Amino acid sequence: MGVTIKDIAEKAAVSISTVSKSLNNKPGVSQATRQRIINIAKELDYFSFHSQAHLKSHNIAFIMTRRHIPIFNNPFYTRVIAGVEIEVENYDYNLLFSTIKLADLNKKEIPPIISQNKVDGLILAGADINYELIRAIEKLKFPTVLVDNYLKSPLLDCIVSDNYNGTMEAVRYLIKKGHKKLGYAGGPLTHPSFQERFKAYKMELMDNNIPINNDIIKIHKNFNQKMGVKLAKEFLKAELPSAIFAANDAIALGLLQTFKKYGHKIPEEISLVGFDNIEVTAYTSPSITTVNINKEGMGQEAAKKLFDRIDNPEKKATKSVIPTELIERESVKGLPIP
Repeated sequence: MGVTIKDIAEKAAVSISTVSKSLNNKPGVSQATRQRIINIAKELDYFSFHSQAHLKSHNIAFIMTRRHIPIFNNPFYTRVIAGVEIEVENYDYNLLFSTIKLADLNKKEIPPIISQNKVDGLILAGADINYELIRAIEKLKFPTVLVDNYLKSPLLDCIVSDNYNGTMEAVRYLIKKGHKKLGYAGGPLTHPSFQERFKAYKMELMDNNIPINNDIIKIHKNFNQKMGVKLAKEFLKAELPSAIFAANDAIALGLLQTFKKYGHKIPEEISLVGFDNIEVTAYTSPSITTVNINKEGMGQEAAKKLFDRIDNPEKKATKSVIPTELIERESVKGLPIP
């Protein structure tokens, strides 16, 4: 395994950013520090391992599908990108942004940003990028990290949220509030996060000896921005549960808006809990109880893993699980507990 800039930084007792600037002749480092870092790099035989370093672009790309466009209106991935940017600056790299057309989702053609040698690594965000494309990139051994997605691979690092514990904590909270007729609203089970959250919902009900009632489980088979509205209308066709766990905040928002539109009060008639803690949930009426994911932390972890992968392309892949936290707000009503 080759010597990395992290190794040099540790020996020189400086930041990774300082090493990167020194080795790439960038401003912001004194001549004395630069020379000391170069001497340490020579001592560690860094340059023999990186004889092709001059071919590097010093760019990485963040890629997602156009389903999430416009990105700056996407409250989840904008925060993930903010976290990536923090680490990119530390490593003195540039961050490029690219999208995959919805019409190309089922193709496995390598993105031009790779074939044209524009970047040194990729962050692929979201579970709607097809596995065939990911496998094609994997075969190239091109440094790649998956965010909010998981694929078993010896070379692809993955960054996911703690879907199981986050969901179980949310459902347990509703049960402690006296809710036993507890519904579920989620997206397609082909999406790893929705799949894990649905499993965790059922596990927590079973752990508390509450029967699983399929009549109050609503799953939308297609991933889109209108899922919450459509699922709310499904719930309205029959007797409503006393509480609903929504598998993400976008769904929770659709439920909240639609139930209110049809005259149902939240939380007086129906309690709601979401997942993701996107910013708008703090400002709805009522504000939505939700499960927080450290989205910036996901981005930072993804970037760190990618830079490590660029320096150590053969290292064994890892799966990083980002912890969650329940955020209690106004959308849950406590019921009398017998």
